[in-house]
Amino acid sequence: MRIALVGCGYVADMYRYCLDLHADGLDLVGVYDRDPERLAAFARTWGDRTFASLGDLLAEPGLSVVLNLTDPENHAPVTRAAIAAGRHVYSEKPLGLTLGEARALRDAAGAAGVRLGAAPSNILGEQAQTLWRAVRQGAVGRVRLVYAELDDGMVHKADYRRWISRSGRRWPAEGEFETGCTFEHAGYVVTLLVAMFGPVRRVTAHAALLIPDKECDQPVHPAPDFSCGLLEFDGGIVARVTNSIVAPYDHRLRIVGDGGVLQVEEPWDFAGPVRLKRTATTRLDRLLERRFPGRRGKVVPAARPVPFRGGRGKPTMDFMRGVRDFADAVAGDRPPRMDADLAVHITEVTEMLQHPERFPRPATVSSQVGAMRPMDWAL
Repeated sequence: MRIALVGCGYVADMYRYCLDLHADGLDLVGVYDRDPERLAAFARTWGDRTFASLGDLLAEPGLSVVLNLTDPENHAPVTRAAIAAGRHVYSEKPLGLTLGEARALRDAAGAAGVRLGAAPSNILGEQAQTLWRAVRQGAVGRVRLVYAELDDGMVHKADYRRWISRSGRRWPAEGEFETGCTFEHAGYVVTLLVAMFGPVRRVTAHAALLIPDKECDQPVHPAPDFSCGLLEFDGGIVARVTNSIVAPYDHRLRIVGDGGVLQVEEPWDFAGPVRLKRTATTRLDRLLERRFPGRRGKVVPAARPVPFRGGRGKPTMDFMRGVRDFADAVAGDRPPRMDADLAVHITEVTEMLQHPERFPRPATVSSQVGAMRPMDWAL
């Protein structure tokens, strides 16, 4: 499948690094960025062909999929332009910054007869699939409760000015603070939970801007830097999802069932282990649990070995895996796993978490999704 990339910023290097993992199925025909300097630096780094304008890219003969990696406020206009040109679009998260924006893009794609999908695709990773398989096989019995932490520490105090991508792009601090940590991060967990337990039915949330001064080099208007929400699923399952760039770094995800707890330390790491800790029932077990709360349990056998290893400047996720599945779906005329309905649903739930003042409390989720098939490891 012939694809083209729009937006050559910080995250684009992570996607581009992972492209070689899918060289048998994806052909990158070129890249475009509205900033000539950024475009030139990206092309020098990766050796890619460049387009002089978005219009030239969209007019490329045989182009099938546009990979939209622009900053969040430009996701919608770039996606609309690609849809109008008759191109299928896979967008970096979020699909839109509001439910209305996301719905309008989905409807436009449907009217144009093209497919639309969006990140995040970590549910397609080995760790998430191992976790999902353990839930399906009843490793912890009936699931009752989920605790999901997405705390990143006080990022504005970190040396983020030295966080440089491979093509020389600085981490976009101002944009990240203005988009908000919930819109940036919640999708990783919400997508995983929706895949396993079905659509979110109701959300009860609170959000706040706890530290207005982010000490940036230029003025910013930051979004809430803390949110906490209760997500209700069918079957009585409740998930508490917390996002912040205030509390110390903690990305634990714990799925609590009658028979124990399944836990991952980092849902962004495809190679991360899934651990199972049985429910403490005896007096000794409960004593050990109180005295040694850090005991993590035994490792669940992985669904399959991870075909790559991240770290030391390399991404810990295969960012192109969602793109590959999307492109294969277009080629095979089947729905992609990361489809437009899922992207709209994730956008709605995320907006409810970050901006609960826009919705009644508790808020009933209006968008729906179908069942997502587990991976068959065809990638």
